[in-house]
This record gives sequence, C-alpha cells and structure tokens, in this order.
Amino acid sequence: MVFYECVLTTKHTTHFKALTALMKQVSHKVVDNGGIVRSIQNHGLRQFPHRFQAKYPDFLTQQRYYDKGRFISIYYDANPVTLKQVEMVLSMNDQVLRVTHLKARSKLDWITMEREDKNPYMQRILKQDQQKAERVKAEEAAIATAATSTDAAVENVIDNLKDD
Repeated sequence: MVFYECVLTTKHTTHFKALTALMKQVSHKVVDNGGIVRSIQNHGLRQFPHRFQAKYPDFLTQQRYYDKGRFISIYYDANPVTLKQVEMVLSMNDQVLRVTHLKARSKLDWITMEREDKNPYMQRILKQDQQKAERVKAEEAAIATAATSTDAAVENVIDNLKDD
C-alpha cells in the first residue's frame, strides 16, 4: 500500500451535501478496494492565484471561470489501481475544478532514508545484520577446518592400516 495525499479544488458554490456525498464516494472506493482513509481535511474557501476554468459552465449561474474555491485534502493508503479509480470518480464530478495526487511521506520515512546514523532502530538492525554475517562467516570457517581435519585423520587411519 502506498500513502497518497489528494488535494482537490471545488467550486465555491458547491453545496455542503454534495461535497459530503463526494467524500463518501471516494472513501467507499478506497475502502472497498482494500485501502485505508486516514484523514479528510477541509481547508476552506480561498482565493486562487489565477482564475480556474471549469470543464463545463455551471448549470445555475452559467459561470465557467472561478477566482475562489474550496480546497480539500484526502489522505489514504491504497494501491495504484485504486488511485486511478479515485481519479476517475473525481474527474467525473462537475463540481471539482482540479485534482492533484501526491505520494506522501511521513517524517519517519525521511528519518529512515536520510539519517541512518541518527536512527537508533536502524542502527540496531544494521548491528544485528553485521553480527549475523560474522556468525555465518565463523560457521563456514569452522566447517572448512573440520573438513580438512577429518580428511587428515582419515589419511592417518589409512596409512596406519597400510603399515599393518
């Protein structure tokens, strides 16, 4: 499962019940495909940096360009197939202006990736791996010395039998 962040922008005229229904539809799509919805955050109405164009004019106001809208973030764990299905659901909704999916990372991921020397858990695992490699090397050396010593012992027995 991959941790995704979906940031979507909707029209500022969208009714609350329509937004709730859309979020439920997306959540059900994620959960039905084995994913987990971690959080849905409403960031409220904001001004756009430039005007956004809707795919179709609004049914009631015939407005096609928007200077402000509602930003919503959805955080979920899912597989890439579910991601495509969520994108399809959001693209079919005429209230959604823009959708952006990001592969989100947690703080623990950044600590693990960048600073193995500062992460005590990674240090412990690396130390265990090193000890295991040393153990395997010692066992292989012991097997090799045992094999050579048994070969020498067998040769001594054979030489003693030949002398008799």
